[in-house]
Amino acid sequence: MKIVKVYLAVKRQIQPGDKMAGRHGNKGVISKINPIEDMPYDENGNPVDLVLNPLGVPSRMNIGQILETPLGYGC
Repeated sequence: MKIVKVYLAVKRQIQPGDKMAGRHGNKGVISKINPIEDMPYDENGNPVDLVLNPLGVPSRMNIGQILETPLGYGC
């Protein structure tokens, strides 16, 4: 059995200009951070956490990022 240790050097809030990446090679830059009251919400009134450009998924042919997003709720 192998053990993987991960150390986080600095905890900080994300801000516009920060780059984020997923496990499937998708990456992007934070362009804007909206207050929670300005975010879209679902039929139960829960605001969404993240808004992606829908044109970025088929143009990059990276379907794994769509599969990865709902799996985050299980964690």
